[in-house]
Amino acid sequence: MNDLNDEDIARAVRTVAAMEASRDALAARVAALRTATAPGDLAERDRCGNAMAEADARILLESIDVLDRLGMTAAAMACTHVAQAEGILPAR
Repeated sequence: MNDLNDEDIARAVRTVAAMEASRDALAARVAALRTATAPGDLAERDRCGNAMAEADARILLESIDVLDRLGMTAAAMACTHVAQAEGILPAR
């Protein structure tokens, strides 16, 4: 661990939690538009779906950083592997 104090840890966790809450709101909007047929609704569903995918990638990358800073190396490595498999990070 990189000498993180309790405040640093709480801030890191709150950051990821806020990112997840934002992503969940997008997921709820996509789900609400699941049966959409109007062009505007379909466009909104696509926009939210794309934003949700981008949020997933940002959350994964932030999680890697946070886990590494917390000294949770194995968990950070597992997330790195997922990011590489998803094409978010280059394969090694």
